[in-house]
Amino acid sequence: MTIYQPVTCMPYQSNSNAAVSPVNRYLIRVLVTACGLLLGLVWLLSSFTDLQTSTAWFPLPLHVVVEVFSIVVASLVFAVVWHSHGPQRASSPLLGCAFLAIALLDLAHMLSYTGMPDWITPASPEKAIAFWLVSRVLLACTLLAVAFRMEPKRSLPRPALLVAALAVAGVTTYLQLYQPQLWPRTFVDGSGLTSFKIIAEWLIIGLLVVAAWRFWVGRRERPSWHADGMLAATLLSIFAELCFTAYGNVNSLFSLLGHAYKIISYCFIYHVVFVANVRAPYVRLAVEMTERDAAEKKAQFLTFYDSLTGLPKPDLLQERTRQALESALKLQGSIAVLYMDLDHFKMVNDSFGHTFGDRLLCGAAERLQRLLPENAMLARAGGDEFVILLTGLADAEAASVVIQAILAEFSEPFVLDRQSIVAPVSIGVALGPNDGDDFLMLLRNAEMAMYKAKHAGRKTWCYYDAGLDAEMRGRLYLVNGLRLALSHNELVLHYQPQVDIASGRVLGVEALVRWQHPQWGLVPPGRFIPVAEENGLIVEIGTWVLFEACRQAASWRAQGVMIPRVAVNVAAAQLHKGSLESVVRKALAKTGLPASALELELTESSLVQNNTEVMLTLSRLKALGVKLSIDDFGTGYSCLAYLRQLAVDTLKIDRSFVQGIDTEDGHAIVATIIQMADSLGLATLAEGVEDQVIADELLRLGCRQAQGFLYARPVPAQELTATLDAVRRYAQGCVLAQ
Repeated sequence: MTIYQPVTCMPYQSNSNAAVSPVNRYLIRVLVTACGLLLGLVWLLSSFTDLQTSTAWFPLPLHVVVEVFSIVVASLVFAVVWHSHGPQRASSPLLGCAFLAIALLDLAHMLSYTGMPDWITPASPEKAIAFWLVSRVLLACTLLAVAFRMEPKRSLPRPALLVAALAVAGVTTYLQLYQPQLWPRTFVDGSGLTSFKIIAEWLIIGLLVVAAWRFWVGRRERPSWHADGMLAATLLSIFAELCFTAYGNVNSLFSLLGHAYKIISYCFIYHVVFVANVRAPYVRLAVEMTERDAAEKKAQFLTFYDSLTGLPKPDLLQERTRQALESALKLQGSIAVLYMDLDHFKMVNDSFGHTFGDRLLCGAAERLQRLLPENAMLARAGGDEFVILLTGLADAEAASVVIQAILAEFSEPFVLDRQSIVAPVSIGVALGPNDGDDFLMLLRNAEMAMYKAKHAGRKTWCYYDAGLDAEMRGRLYLVNGLRLALSHNELVLHYQPQVDIASGRVLGVEALVRWQHPQWGLVPPGRFIPVAEENGLIVEIGTWVLFEACRQAASWRAQGVMIPRVAVNVAAAQLHKGSLESVVRKALAKTGLPASALELELTESSLVQNNTEVMLTLSRLKALGVKLSIDDFGTGYSCLAYLRQLAVDTLKIDRSFVQGIDTEDGHAIVATIIQMADSLGLATLAEGVEDQVIADELLRLGCRQAQGFLYARPVPAQELTATLDAVRRYAQGCVLAQ
């Protein structure tokens, strides 16, 4: 058996400015460096040979081919950008429209080159240089604008940019063809380039240097193909301009080299816009499809598998169980569905945190997989519960071998974060086909058996039997009825007197809750109180009891029936979850009962955790004047620390000890409790006193207070007055008899 791992989907940054790979960046650097070295070499050689004025390097046909290629590339840049709608700088309409104008100016430059047919005016170097110079200025300004443009919220309107680009090309062409006298001289035959031409080229170089610096900074801030490609294009344009400051003849080697650098620069820009606007969307689409596919696989996985442990969910066991049941029927065998729950797992989560609890669950899953046979199937039902399917069993005893191995393994501690913790389990077992003929029925029955194992003391296992159905239905009816009991006024209080053994004087009464169900009659507290505690209803019931007891005690006082105190039992959940102090204060304030007339009976088990907040709450109630007593003393986790810390008033000796006082051990226990309480300055009250012999012995041992059937049974409030009179008469009779 293996632990299945959930499919993970790596996040993808949907950004076309994907960082260029190290290989591509290396190639860009090599190419730009090689072009720079070539330019330096040619410049160096020009000092020794006549490379600036030679006409053999760049003949007219080669110039036409080069310019046609550059025009095509520039037109492609425009076409790609014009049809894109991306937010990136490489999708800027400014860049596209500028390259449309550059393509038109390069066309005019080619048509005006020396040796070309006349185009309105004769072809000449100066005419060609004029178109070239405007094209280069436009390129430098465009790269500068793209470099510094910080992706504005509103893009410039495309039609306006298109009109502007056509206007630049049209005005330049008109001025050169029809107003050539307005242009400054750029070339003189025999002398070469004029000062204006050289200065203009250096100004263009300056603009390109600034653009290159900005691309370099942008590349370092956000590495991407765009920044690297645009930086390379700008550097190559600088190399081209350097060439055009050095030639003395339009057909020289420097002119050829400058045109070559221009083409390479255009190609870099085209590659940038193509990647950003054509290839990148398809890459994004492919990644999004991959992400969606991964998300679907993950969703499908999480539908059938647990995300924490990777184990299957119980739904996957249904088909396997059906097949196993069919096989068991044919072979006269059986299968078993085990429902396993980690005992006290909530305490682990509360004490060590959910992360620690998750690791414990994963460790439990790993242990189970090592233990289970190959034909077993393990699933996580949720929380701290696991489901195990055992197939091919010869009989019921075959399942017990696996179960005993699980119980033994989980009795060994887990070591997590240097913490050693034991996580025992409770297991319920349903056997098929006897306990169910499908998976859902077997699962339900195994779960009921697991709860029976928990009620049996945990750290054990139980088989399902048909009686559990009736038991579970009864518990369900009990819980549902109990939820309605408060709103339907079905709860009532009975009161049992607490008397002074020596004088028979009534010292107080204990309020005991009863449930008067319209169909079931009077439900004993031993039946519904544990259910209320398990289902969280005890806090609400306890609050009602406290208010009702205070109200009744205040009513008796108003009627002149003097009962010194009323004792109310407080459940552990009221201490740890309910706002006990607030409830007590509200009850006293609403009923007008003095705090000294209220006694709260606490159990030892509710104080064993010694929670600081609980101790502070009880200390404040004690300071308010409320009496505190420990109920059923000696049956729980006896500890003298809380007796001293809380300044408890009374210890109530449990009825099991009182009724066993006629035995040697019982007598010793009762005597010890009385002596200990006396040494601590505490009163003792014996519960369950049913005959005078026991009362006399308690008095002889030093216990002065008692309650039990000897004096009176618990009675409703309206019968208490008559009961108190009967108690007094009995006490007087005892005194006279003495």
